[in-house]
Amino acid sequence: MIEDILSEARRLADDVFRPNAQLADMGEISGQVGENIRVLARSGYFGLGISPEFGGFGADDAVRREYTELMASACGVTAFVQQQLHAGGGFVGRGRDADLKQQLLPRFASGEELCGVAFSHLRRSGIPMVTAERVPGGYRVSGKAPWITGWGILDSFILGAMRLPEMDHVYFYVPKAENSDAIQPGPRIPLVVMNASDTVEVTFDGLFLPDEFLLSERPVDDLRRSDFCGISGHVYLPLGCARGSVHHLHALASERSNVHFAHAAEEIMREVDSCRREALIWTGSCADLPDYKDHALRVRAAAIVLAVRAAHAAVTATGGNAHLLTNPAQRLLREAIFYTTTAQTPDVQNGTLDLLVSPDCWQIS
Repeated sequence: MIEDILSEARRLADDVFRPNAQLADMGEISGQVGENIRVLARSGYFGLGISPEFGGFGADDAVRREYTELMASACGVTAFVQQQLHAGGGFVGRGRDADLKQQLLPRFASGEELCGVAFSHLRRSGIPMVTAERVPGGYRVSGKAPWITGWGILDSFILGAMRLPEMDHVYFYVPKAENSDAIQPGPRIPLVVMNASDTVEVTFDGLFLPDEFLLSERPVDDLRRSDFCGISGHVYLPLGCARGSVHHLHALASERSNVHFAHAAEEIMREVDSCRREALIWTGSCADLPDYKDHALRVRAAAIVLAVRAAHAAVTATGGNAHLLTNPAQRLLREAIFYTTTAQTPDVQNGTLDLLVSPDCWQIS
């Protein structure tokens, strides 16, 4: 069954998403991107990591990583939106309310309900952007989440907040339509890439969330630990982008009968495979080893730099047409730059800069 899941994902990537990637990139969430998301929903891919008990595929980490690469290699904005809309299953699945799991997880797995994630910058010091205070029967939430993706198509989202006065982190399930009076979305944030993702800033004014919508309570240090264990877990979007550039180089090589393009594609793919192997070695399961952080940061930075180099190679081979917004190489380069800061922490930022100024920035070990 697992191979069937990946086989269908490859077919969708090659036959549906890649041919329409430019249309998706230049469009709206209600256009090609939304149609792509509906295709994934109908095919059950929003249940990829959800247990079969709740109607999901129950795929393991290896399958989810390969799936992420496949999606990112074909269409960056689709990969990005679907990743954000996968968040709900994980949060609810790890939540404490069994009834909420029974109610929501089958809806997530079938794609009947699309659940996104609100970024409220809990890692930042200073005044919290979103706060939650206890009131009878639940919590009153106020503040501003500067980044929620897929606003026009999601039905609900996960919201993190700083709980007062405890000063710990709490995470909630938030149905969108039922709380429209207390939720004010801003206009779509203009992005140079992923603009069709319909990413907006949302303000919460006295949003009431009942106790049963509280998914988890975590100390502040828990988020830092999660970041530390997940350093290498975010390499698969940039590696997928690099694979997309390899695909473009091979297409140009065939079209122009250019062996130099083909050689470049093969060399870049060799580096993609090598980087992936390193990432699979230095996972969070190694987090307690003394040299884990150095290796994990190295492979994360290598994936980021490799995505940009691969896209730059695609631009180089394309020539002047790469300056057209409708050209795949132009899109791939913008996507690669986007992944440079995706899930960035200070450690990842510093590690990427260290590699960029290193004379051997093309190596991962």
